Amino acid sequence: MSRRHVLGIRVLGGPMFLGAIAAALATSATAGFMTVTAGLLAVGAALAAAARLPRRPSAAGRLRLAVAGYSAAVTAVYRGPVVDATGWWWPLETFAMVALLVPTVRGTGSRNRTVVCAAVQALAIVVLPLRIGPYLAPPSDPAETGVLCLVWALLAAGAIAAGGYLRGLDARRSRAIAAQRRRQRLEVACDLHDFASHDVMGVVVLVQAARVLAQEDPARAVELLPRIEDAGLQALAAMDRTVRALNEDDGLPHGDETGHRPKPGGDDRHELVHRGGGTDGGRPAEGGAGSFRAEGPLGGPPRTAVPARPGHRARDLSELSELAARFTRTGTVAAGLDVDAEALDGLPGEVSTLGYRIVVESLTNVRRHAPTAAAVSLVVRRGPHQGRPALHLTVTDTGAPRSAPRSTPVPARSQSGTGLAGLTARARALGGSLTAGPHGETGWQVRVALPLRRMTAADRGPRDRKSPAAEETTTV
Repeated sequence: MSRRHVLGIRVLGGPMFLGAIAAALATSATAGFMTVTAGLLAVGAALAAAARLPRRPSAAGRLRLAVAGYSAAVTAVYRGPVVDATGWWWPLETFAMVALLVPTVRGTGSRNRTVVCAAVQALAIVVLPLRIGPYLAPPSDPAETGVLCLVWALLAAGAIAAGGYLRGLDARRSRAIAAQRRRQRLEVACDLHDFASHDVMGVVVLVQAARVLAQEDPARAVELLPRIEDAGLQALAAMDRTVRALNEDDGLPHGDETGHRPKPGGDDRHELVHRGGGTDGGRPAEGGAGSFRAEGPLGGPPRTAVPARPGHRARDLSELSELAARFTRTGTVAAGLDVDAEALDGLPGEVSTLGYRIVVESLTNVRRHAPTAAAVSLVVRRGPHQGRPALHLTVTDTGAPRSAPRSTPVPARSQSGTGLAGLTARARALGGSLTAGPHGETGWQVRVALPLRRMTAADRGPRDRKSPAAEETTTV
């Protein structure tokens, strides 16, 4: 219920409650003070519940419990008389008590407390006919009074069922919001892992090289300082982009049920969120000053294109040459690029974005695990994959034993699950493949094949229909 509706109920509820007070004053002499006050309290509490007053759930629960307790007490001590005015207040109190039972069952308190409060209110509703039947003139038959109690019990059961249904909807909504927030955290973790860690590792490698050179050739160590600064600016820019993505209203959920909604039965690994970048160390990056594409779930239609501000990086394979140059500039290993003509033209957005992330992760792993590698080669080709046209990416480091000791060890990092294992699952979700393993005697190679057209259900074989999590993945 929106705030406007709540405000309208509060505006209308005031005059309605004043009318109930006037009716109570006019009928209290004939209907009896206890009956009138019980009905008036029930009506006032029902109007307050509809207007969401009091604001604190605990206070509202105590109010409903007090009204039910007073109603049951009046039923226990009331001995007549039953006149026409009493007959009007009796059903009014009944409907108000039924309306109060629904929010009690729906409430988000503990289950035991909800059961106790609902039982008290239901009991107060069920015994209400005992306030009327025995004191009619002539008194009603006990069987008729019992039937009325049974009907009132059905009313209470209906209110409990309605409240339970709404409670279930609230629980599912809370779980959906929690899942959306988890996806947001996972997206942020993937962004930081895929981009910021790449530049931070460059800083670490350069600082380690500078420490070694400072003892042998201080002048060369000083020459590394601008490169360290550049790598640090890259890392800051990556983190700034992530923070800005959290603060911008880009269609993701912000604590409510609006915005981006997860697919029913969806899986985190089947989404690849592509965001626009920030500035590239204070300088515009090549190929990133136009606009970027915000991709939807893998295999689905892209989200609405969002124009990028000047200086934004595309974060896809259009930036591959700048990525290779930046890797060489901010580290101690040279990266060579071998791209076929038109290999990167007209790529689907999800393929271009995922390919870029895989290259970034592969280069980061080279810095972490192959610090003494002589060179890194990036090869991009187009060719068939399982009978469909595909983009083939190969990242290979060569030239030095992987067991060569570091002068300074890299700090140990916990496995986050967002490295090549997660990217392998995403590649498979597109109908492609990702493999990583030793290459030659001293190198390591990552090979990726990403189909250029969307996989349909008819294209999937029995193996493809398996969950990527259930298949063995290759990690570095």
